[in-house]
Amino acid sequence: MYYNTYESGKRLQSLRKEHGMTQVQLAEALNISLDHLRKIEGGQRGCSVDLLIVLSDTFGVSLDFLVLGRGGNVSETKDRLQSLIDGLAALKESL
Repeated sequence: MYYNTYESGKRLQSLRKEHGMTQVQLAEALNISLDHLRKIEGGQRGCSVDLLIVLSDTFGVSLDFLVLGRGGNVSETKDRLQSLIDGLAALKESL
């Protein structure tokens, strides 16, 4: 596994579109130039760790998802974990 800037850029582009944002809106929110964002989304440039952290927070996804494509939506993961905890609690009560 390695940081594939092309795949990471496509994930970012997909997240941006899912959230109904234009490139201009996201670039302004991230305080970067439109050209910089276009190069990131096109895979010609990687993101700094600081920018990845802001993107992770902005879109509610893990850094693992942004960099490697693993993991995904943090809130979905939390919901799934809570569901498992609830199931275990119910099992414990039935014993």
